[in-house]
Order: sequence, then structure tokens, then C-alpha cells
Amino acid sequence: MDSLGQDIKHGLRMLVKKPGFTLVAIVTLALGIGANTAIFSVVNAVLLRPLPYPNADRLVAVSENSLKAPDISVAYPDYLDWRAQQTVFEEMSARMPTGGVITGASEPERVIGRLVTPSFFTTLGVQPMLGRAFTEAENNPGSSPVIVISHGVWQRQFGGAADIIGRSITYNGEPWTVVGVMPPWFDFYGRANINNDVFTPLGRLNNLEFMQDRNSHTVRVTARLKPGVSIEQARAELSALSARMATQYPSSNAGVGATTRSFLDDYIGDQRQSLRVIFTAVAFMLLIACANVANLMLARATTRRREIALRLALGASRWRIVRQLMTESLVIALAGGAFGVLLATWGIKLLSQLDVGELSRLDEVSIDGRVLGFTFLITLVVGVISGLFPALQNSRLGLNEALKEGDRVSSAGSGGRLRRSLVAAEVALALMLLVGAGLTVRSFDRLTSVEPGFDPHNVLTFRMRLPDAKYKEASQTVAFCRQAMARVSALPGVEHVAVATGFPLGRAFDNGYLVEGQPEPLPGRGSVAFRQDVSEDYHNALKIPLLEGRLFNAQDTEKSPLVVIVDQEFVSRSFPNEPAREVLGKRLRFGGDSEGWREIVGVVGHVKQSGLNEESRAQIYRPWTQITPKWKADFTRATDMIVKTSVDPGGVIAAIKREIRVVDKDQPIAQVQTLDDKLSESIAPQRFTLLLLTIFALIALLLASAGIYGVMSYAVSQRTREIGVRMALGARPLDILKLIVRQGMSVVVIGVGLGLAGAFATTRLMASLLFDVTAKDPVTFALVTAVLAIVALVACYVPARRATKVDPMVALRYE
Repeated sequence: MDSLGQDIKHGLRMLVKKPGFTLVAIVTLALGIGANTAIFSVVNAVLLRPLPYPNADRLVAVSENSLKAPDISVAYPDYLDWRAQQTVFEEMSARMPTGGVITGASEPERVIGRLVTPSFFTTLGVQPMLGRAFTEAENNPGSSPVIVISHGVWQRQFGGAADIIGRSITYNGEPWTVVGVMPPWFDFYGRANINNDVFTPLGRLNNLEFMQDRNSHTVRVTARLKPGVSIEQARAELSALSARMATQYPSSNAGVGATTRSFLDDYIGDQRQSLRVIFTAVAFMLLIACANVANLMLARATTRRREIALRLALGASRWRIVRQLMTESLVIALAGGAFGVLLATWGIKLLSQLDVGELSRLDEVSIDGRVLGFTFLITLVVGVISGLFPALQNSRLGLNEALKEGDRVSSAGSGGRLRRSLVAAEVALALMLLVGAGLTVRSFDRLTSVEPGFDPHNVLTFRMRLPDAKYKEASQTVAFCRQAMARVSALPGVEHVAVATGFPLGRAFDNGYLVEGQPEPLPGRGSVAFRQDVSEDYHNALKIPLLEGRLFNAQDTEKSPLVVIVDQEFVSRSFPNEPAREVLGKRLRFGGDSEGWREIVGVVGHVKQSGLNEESRAQIYRPWTQITPKWKADFTRATDMIVKTSVDPGGVIAAIKREIRVVDKDQPIAQVQTLDDKLSESIAPQRFTLLLLTIFALIALLLASAGIYGVMSYAVSQRTREIGVRMALGARPLDILKLIVRQGMSVVVIGVGLGLAGAFATTRLMASLLFDVTAKDPVTFALVTAVLAIVALVACYVPARRATKVDPMVALRYE
């Protein structure tokens, strides 16, 4: 410990003597360590930290799949059969979204929640902080209405009243008894889902037709594995049960299977792969920083050859010299790590302010014990990597030669080869990072160039939910919507107003369909389309182009012939050899619906319904007035309104709220957002990945160019006498320039070759993150190589040009 203390003190003195070197080395490592710490804190929060449920690793998500879709919701009867027959789960639960309006307490509030089975809470292993969850008796049709509310609703609507349990509240115009309040931390599915305001018993709907229909996939299922049971065993059993049900119910379950995955994987979705790519990028950046610092230490160590030779001559062992130099390296690394943690703290704050889309658990990102342990570990590794080779190199000195040369050394030999090798490694890693960033840039450019099929400019959307008890009949809901549309249409600056079951980048509903005259499909192989029920001005509000036929009008009522409008994708799929105009007059029928055939009266352009990078799916539009009365009431009680304005939509929100409240004083609006914002939000994950990869790649390019410049500058300074001799013997400045640049670029060429090979091998990891660009896109590889070559050429040219300024007489006299 005494000798270690001496090494540390001596190392600190040596570092203080060279403040420029010390500062550059610390800042270089701080950039690499800080970036790794910040990104690891995200990886830790999203992927590594357990979800806040007991034994969360035993939670799984279960869904169904078909030949047409790999992941669909579960039919409620299928869930009941699974639950009754399975042997691998402690508990299974089902849920589906719901919503309504709470009135009579504070201001009317649109709340979004879930219909859940009583087993929902026991499956997760969480209970209300106040009161209780539901009983099985409360999960039956006709049972007394009971509700569990979130901590937020309890605070906002009821001021955190202590007597809330057992109190009757008005939800959707009916009295519901509050039996529980959830803890403040409970945020099921976090940012990825907002349906956490209220929870009501799902089984109260069990007498409804769609709940008993195996063709109606409406619920999501969460289950808890029994201790000792693996997810593979669960998959095998559910697959066997699904196969049995396909035989038992061939008309609905043929071709339908089960999908089982960990709850965490279902929770984070596609985020795992993007985080892996980003984390790999910062790891490469850290390696480049290590190589840079190692080169700095090699260059600095050559100026200490005489000092090291004297210490060896005075009896110091080689291990003692290595330990001293390694101690200095670790001191620099620890200082860089400490500074890196500060940079990471700032970076995490910056990340929280970025638009990252639906990145789950972002609010949980912090520098905790695991992150600090990771940072300390990589700091030690960085210290060893950046200091080991220089320490070993300089502990193998020839005493006579070193004492004779003093501080005048050549860049030739193994030390020079090691520095050039490190530069080649830097160039290779930088090229790999630049290729990744370039592919992301190209992908993002292609994505943002996609035509969405609608005009999002100055379009405002919001959702309304009318109370069930107050609007029981379809005529009541239709009257409300017509009055609301009329009043909003009359506002200054409003051009078009429509109501719909959804809108682009919002919600949409899958619906199977049959085309008249075409063969009946086999079970599980029917065609599926997005279905929207819309009012007359919907397509005008979104500027969806009419290609053939007509749009809906006021004459399309429940008493007129049934009609639909289809899109280009529908025509190409269902009538691949016919022009769009020939489709007019043909008829289709929705699968599972009891209504009759509908005539196609119009063909419109295709809309990117789920996102700019979606796989195209056919779209069918139905007039909102031609839904059967029961479903018309249900639809219009929970409807989206689309408002197209000629002015800034934000300026009319207050007026729209006021006009809606004139029609019904208890009707709030919720999820108010412009389509421009929705469009921007839909590409936020890709923009987030692009931003980080580009930043890391540019830092890597800067570090690599600094490494090239440093090595060439050092080589020039060590070859002053040689250059002077060459020029004294008649070498022209251009000859010297070519010599230095050629030697520097030879190292770069080696690095580029290694980098291209590495990029070809590693970019396949990014394939799932790219849009309309291959992971081996030749244009990206060529452009990135050219940019790196130009930057490297400049880094070589500057010290080479300085070499041409050497005065031969001065150089020879100095030597």
C-alpha cells in the first residue's frame, strides 16, 4: 500500500507537469465513458431493471396469431377455455380498453381505463392501496357496478378524500361504487398505454354478442407462470390447446394459434433492438477514445525514455515501471470516469426532454448503484486498455541506447508500429459507426419522404365519450354529433368537420370482408382490411383524394342502400387485373356482420393508417349513418372528431370546447392533438435513434481524425533531422509532402479496409431498424468511405505541410 501511494503521488505530479496532455486525455475518456454511462442507464431502466411486480420474470403476455397476422387480440371464449384447461399458469387474466366521463365531482373529465377480470390484479401481484379489487360475484352480467380508480383520478376528481371507498360516483351517467384506489406508482404498460384511469369488471359484458363470438378478437391476456415452469413449456401447452380448439371450432379457430412471450418483451416492444444498436455504437466510441489516449500515452512515454532508463539502471524492476505507468493511466481513467458521470447526468436530463415516442420506462432512467458499478468497471477496463500497451512498450528499453539518445528518439520500431496500429483501429471503428449513422440517415430520409396519403396540416383531432345512461339510443347520439359538428363548423377559421371511429395514426379496426362472386375463403385465410365509419366530410377534411366515383353524402342514411368506399390497396388486392373505375358497383360484405351486401360507390387514395413504415393494408370506409342502431349508439358515444382549419388549430381549441359544452355541459374532450404532431410522434423513435447514432459517429470521426493528426504530427517532430537531410540533399517540399501524406494514408487505407469488413459483418444487426434501405447499401458505404478519406487526408496534410517548412540548416544544427 505504501508503494501504491508513492505511485499515485508520483503519477499525479507527472500529470500536473503536463496539464495539456492530462486535460486532453481526461476529456477524451470522459466523452466515451459519459456516453456509455448515459446509454447504459437507459438500457438498465428499460431492459434490465425488473418490472415493479413480485416475481416479474414469471409474467408472460399471451396473444393469438393467424395466417394473416402474427399477433392479434384473443377471443374471449378462447381465453375462458385456455384458463379452464391450462396447467402451466398460476393465474390468467384478460383485459380490454374502455373509457367514459366522470361527472358530478370536479370538472367533467374524460377518463380512459380497462375492463378487467378479477384475476388481473392477482396475476400482476398488486392490490389497491385503499380498498380492494373485484370479487368473482362482481364479474357477472347484472351485478352491482363497482369501479377501481387510479391514484391520479382520486386526487384530481375527489381531492384525495379519505372516505372515497364505498362512495358512489357518476361514471358514464350512472352510479358506480368505488371499491379501490390503486397505488401512485401503478402505471400498467407505462408510456406505451394510457388506459390506467379506471378499472371495471370485464365479465359484466359477458352477455353481449361479441364477447361470445370466437371470431371477435377483443381481449389481451396476461398470465403468471407457476414456479419452475419455463416459457417454452407454456408455449407448447398453449399451442396444443389451440390445435385442439381448431379441431373443435373449425369455422372460427382453424389456422389460429397462440403466441407467448415474456411480459417485459411485450412491454418494451421493438425497443430492445434499437437500444442494442445504440449501445454497440457508444461501445465503439469508447474503444476509439481508448485508442486515442493510448496513442497519447505512447507519445508521452517516448519523451520519458531517459527517466525510465535511469530508474531501471538504479534497480527498478520492469514490473515496477509497468505498475507506475499503469497507475498514471488509471488515475487519468478515474478522473475521466468522474467527469463522465457528470456528463451522463446532463445527458440523461437532455434525453428526458427529447421526443422519443413510446420509449417505455423513460421516467425510470437514473444513475443508480448498478449504473455506477458499470461505470466504475468500464473505467478500470479503460484505464488498463489505454495504459497497458504503452507501459509494456516502455518497460522494454535498452539502457545503453536510451541513455545515449536521451529525449531524441525515432518514431520507427515497434512503438511506431503500435501507434499506427491503434490509428488503423480507430479508423476502422469510426468507419463502422459512420456507416451505421449513414444507413440511419438514409432510412430516415426515405421514411420522411413517404406520402402519407392525407394532408396533416392544420388538422385537429380529439375524442369524445358520451355517458351511456344519458345517450342510450342511437338517435340521441346522432343528434348530439350533428349539433356538435354544426356548431364547430360555424367557428371562424374552421373549414371541415367530421366524426369517425378513428383517423390516420390514431385508432383503426380490423375487419374481415367477403367480395361478392369470389370464392369463400378457407377458415383463417380470409381477407382483412382496416375499417373506418366516417361522416360525409371526412375525406375532404383530410384531403384524401377521390380517384373514382363519389364520396358519402347526406343521402346515405340508414334507409338508403348500403354503400362503402374502398381505397387503391383494396382494388389491387381484390381486383388485381381491373382498373379502379371497373370496381364501382361491385359489392362486398363485412365478415361476421349480420348486415347485407354493400355497393362500392367510390375509390380513394391509400392512407398510411398505422405509420409511415407500415405494411400496406386495404381500407374500407362505411357511412356512420349506416351502422345498425345498436352499434351506432355505441360508436357515437365514443367518437373522434376531425377539424380542418385555415388558421393555427391551437387557436380554436378553447372555442371548440365551449361549443361542445353548449350542446352538453357535461361533455369534455380529450386527447386533443394535431395530425402534424401525431405524424411527428409516429417517427420519433427513428428520429431518436438517428440523433444518437449521428452524434456518436461525429464524435468518433473527430477522435479518429485527432488520432491521425496526433500520430502524424508526432512522426514529423521526431523526423526533423531526417527531413532536414532529405531537403539538404535536394528533396523538394512537394516530395516531403507526398512522403508524409503517403505514410499517413497507408495507415488510413488499412483502417478503411478493416472498417468496411467490420461494417459488412455488423450492419445486419440494424436491418430491422431500416426502412427502404438495405443494411449493405452501396451508396452509404461509398459516401461514408469518401467522407472519412477526405477527413483523414486533411488530418495528414496539416502536419505534412508543416514538415515542408523545415529549414535544413536549423534542423541539422539542432541535431
